[in-house]
Parts: sequence; C-alpha cells; structure tokens
Amino acid sequence: MQLFRRAEEAGPDALAAADAAPEDVAAQTRAADFLLGTGNVETAFDRLLDVVRRTSGEDRDAARTHLVELFAVVGDEDPRVGAARRQLMAALF
Repeated sequence: MQLFRRAEEAGPDALAAADAAPEDVAAQTRAADFLLGTGNVETAFDRLLDVVRRTSGEDRDAARTHLVELFAVVGDEDPRVGAARRQLMAALF
C-alpha cells in the first residue's frame, strides 16, 4: 500500500522531473515508484538499474536499496524480478 501511495504522490510529473534530472537519485526513485504503480514493472526496474550502473557511493546504494524494495513488492515468483536481479548483480560486480 505504501508504494501505491508513493506512486500516487509522485504523479505523472515524476517522469518528466526524472528525465530532466538524470543525476537526481530521489527523482529517479519517485519515477520508478510511479512506473511500478502504473504497471510498468520492467521500465521501473530498468530506470533504477541504469542509476546503479552509472553512479557510485551513496547514490548507488540508495538506488540499489530502492530497487530491492521494489523487487519485494512485485514478488520473487515474478520472472521479471529474477531477470532484474541478475542485471543488478552484473551491474554491481
């Protein structure tokens, strides 16, 4: 429920804000929440995976942590989670 509340709060403007500020990790996580809340699971995962790939330190950890939270929301039985987890591991190592 908390994710759907965050997605609603982010609103459709979250995508434009994130696209305008690709280095803003908070904007990227809000956009991912919105995307997941509207059923765009793979796109939400891809957005955060991209952040993990191109950042480091606290920013990278924040994006990774948020992505793992989204995995839990979707559920491990969903094949999209397994695929995204593999991509996350590749991005981290």
